[in-house]
Amino acid sequence: MVSARTPDFASDYVAWLKDRVTQRVRGDEWAISTPFLDPFNDGVQLFVDARAPEMVLHDGGHTIDNLLTLGVAIEDSERRLALIKRALSGSPVEFAAGRLQTRATAGNFAQRAHFLLTAITRLNDLWMSAVPHSWTDFFEMVSEFLDAQGVLYTANAILPGRTVEHPIDFILQFPKKQERLVKLVAAPRPATAKLVSFTWLELMATRPQSERVVVINDVRRPDPFETETDEQFRAVSDQTIAILQGYSTKVFRWSERAAAPFADLWHPSRN
Repeated sequence: MVSARTPDFASDYVAWLKDRVTQRVRGDEWAISTPFLDPFNDGVQLFVDARAPEMVLHDGGHTIDNLLTLGVAIEDSERRLALIKRALSGSPVEFAAGRLQTRATAGNFAQRAHFLLTAITRLNDLWMSAVPHSWTDFFEMVSEFLDAQGVLYTANAILPGRTVEHPIDFILQFPKKQERLVKLVAAPRPATAKLVSFTWLELMATRPQSERVVVINDVRRPDPFETETDEQFRAVSDQTIAILQGYSTKVFRWSERAAAPFADLWHPSRN
């Protein structure tokens, strides 16, 4: 009998990235193309300015430009500026001169690139706030929902993993030092699922007793031009779910938040 190979996610993930990441160098500046997608399904690019003692990694302003194209005017809305600040809270990424940027040395370059990619992924989801105020970004929706349930949590935490640090959306603390880490996936795709799974794999080495929970947004935004504004389900591929389930204690669907089992998100485990 031939036994199936136990997946080595860390090696597979790194190999997947290596096959899909390319660099173009021009003197002291270069561009890094990644397999992660923006709202227009174009590959996200990182740009590096190595002229100063510390390298500057940035998005070239494309994240904000994409939101403007989608009708989301950032500078004209204090609420949206606050969302950006909250999404970047606790990370070394800043919003300056219309772009997302962070500084890096040769020793922490991969760490800072990881943070910048995570920030770009989170802010790309702000396009949802272009519709009426009742439908804001996914982080705000989930935090307001947890607040309404009286759930106590720590938001926007940074935790050290085996090799790099990782941003966590929520940490829930329970008796007997039980801890639940929560990651939100506003736009469920295989590439995003791999990024989340890499975070879980890293944290399994440093926080092995912590539960690792994912909440995915499987609901389409209401159409502001239609009188009918009921939520609609959106398909999440089996591949995306399978990747997330590989290293997650549990995966919750936002469309099921009114169902009783969804309360397991904030209730202590029974075991």
